[in-house]
Parts: sequence; structure tokens; C-alpha cells
Amino acid sequence: MFPSYLQSWYAYAGLTALILAYIVVGGVYGQQWPLPLSKQCQAICTYAQGKLRLLAVHVLRQGPIPQHVGFIMDGNRRFTKKAHMETPSSGHMAGFSKLTKVLEWCNDLGIKHVSVFAFAINNFNRSTEEVGALMGMARDKLRDLAENSELVNKYGVRIRVVGFRNLLPADVRESIEYAEEKTKGNLGMTLNVCCPYSATDEISAALRRVVEDVENGLLEAADINEKELERRLQIPGPDLDILVRTSGQIRFSNFMLWQSAKMAYIQFVDAYWPEFSFYHMARILVSWQLASRDIERRKLAGAVHDSLAASEQSRNSVSSSDTCCGDRAF
Repeated sequence: MFPSYLQSWYAYAGLTALILAYIVVGGVYGQQWPLPLSKQCQAICTYAQGKLRLLAVHVLRQGPIPQHVGFIMDGNRRFTKKAHMETPSSGHMAGFSKLTKVLEWCNDLGIKHVSVFAFAINNFNRSTEEVGALMGMARDKLRDLAENSELVNKYGVRIRVVGFRNLLPADVRESIEYAEEKTKGNLGMTLNVCCPYSATDEISAALRRVVEDVENGLLEAADINEKELERRLQIPGPDLDILVRTSGQIRFSNFMLWQSAKMAYIQFVDAYWPEFSFYHMARILVSWQLASRDIERRKLAGAVHDSLAASEQSRNSVSSSDTCCGDRAF
């Protein structure tokens, strides 16, 4: 519920916009300091920025909070060139550091499910050196995240890796199993790491499972519906509320296509993933909050329509069955 002074969406948006002025302290979009500052000034600015961020989180939590947010973490390699780093793996390391920060923001905001596109199946087509570096980072960082992360140890984040893990090296699969086993009892935020993943393959695999279950007598053909297919998708959790893609590219890149089609709020950010800031996150959340009532209204209307259509289909099925039986009687 909103406090009385935030009942107006315009007042809420205006107050949040003022809170987001913290970026003036930290530079454009919360990135590097725009001017050379002494260490003492940097410390003061960092402290003030942190306090303003906590205040912004408090204000944002007065509004509706999305339950499931997805991130296409794009732009690590281009960030490497922009920042004049020596190897592509440096950009990927910067991307992992940003992921830990984003997860902290999501946890502070009360978001319960986060899905990240860590590695696409077609990424295996990249150079052997880059793929090897990414596999090594996945092996080491998953284990480190499960063992040493404050998010896991203090806030109880649960790690799940979804995708076609049979394509991964054995040592990476071992780290996945370790991270999942160590965090399976945690009740905090759920992190779905999609690696290696493809939305079209996810849907195809779900369809194959539906067919197999029908053939094995576990599911009646007449009971096949949207919910049964969703139960067999790889990415668990509630409906996707927000999908964010960084790097300025406007495409889905075969990520969570089924989930995105269910009224997900799509946001494209013109910044490389390592440059993604709390300002971007808060701006997206405010925009979603302002649109959330209309989204829920449309979802409800769609659910009512689907229910009526299912009832009509059921009546037609019964009617056809009665006619068929009558024909056999004669």
C-alpha cells in the first residue's frame, strides 16, 4: 500500500525523480567521476551516493515490485574495446562484477526471481580461446558465488542453472551441481542462470516432453494446454514482469521468447552491461510501476477471454461426443 502522500502516481513519480538526482553526485548514470577528485572528496561522494541509493530503494519499495526480472547482459566485448582492456575475458570479468551488483539491487528492492542470459548455445561458435575463458569463469564463479557471496550466505539466494547443460564441459557441470546443491534450501531470491540456453530449443524441448507424456499415459491429449506446456519449460518462476537488454541493441537474441510474450515490459538500455547502473535500474522500475496497473488489467482481460474460450471448447467437445455416441447407437 502507498502512504497517503503517494496516492497520486504523479506525486510518486515526481518524488522518485528527485531521489534519482543522486546521480549528480556520482557522475552521469552513476559511472566514473566526471572530474578528477581528491580521495577525500571521492569518499564523501561515494558515501552520499550510497545513502541516496538506499533512500531511492525505500521510495521505490512503496510502489508495486516486479516478481521476475530478466537480463540480457550484452556488451561485455564491446566494453573491453571501449575501456582499452587487453583481453575479451577482462570485459567478461567486469560483466560478472556488474552482475553481483545488480543482484544486490534486486535483492534490496525485493525482487524474488532474476533470470540472466549468461551463455547462448550459439556462443559456442566464438573463438576457442574466448569460449574456454567463459567456461573457466563459469566453473570458478559459480562455485565462488555459492561459497562466498553475501547474497547467498546472508540473504539466502538460491542458484539454479537452466539450459542444455549436457553441452558443457564436465568440470563446469560439477560446479553447477555444487552451487545448486549448496543453495537448494535457501528461501531468498532465486537466480536462474541460463547457460547454455536458447528460447526456441526450450520451447521445442517442452513440446517433446508433452508428446512423450501423452505417449506414456501421463497426460491426456485433451488436457494439453498453455499451462501444461509452461510446466515443462526450463525457466521456472512466476510470469516475467520485466526484460532488460543492455548495449543499445534492440532484439531478443532468442532469450525467454515464450515468457516475454505474456505482457512482459521490455526495456532496451543504451549502455554496455558493465556500465549498467542503479540509475538505469531505478528508471526502468519507475517506468514499469507507472504501467503496472494497465498491464495487470490487460492480463486479467486476457485470462477471462482464455477461460471463456476454454469453456466454449469444452462444450463443443461434449456436444461432439454426444453426437458421435448417438450415431453409434443407431
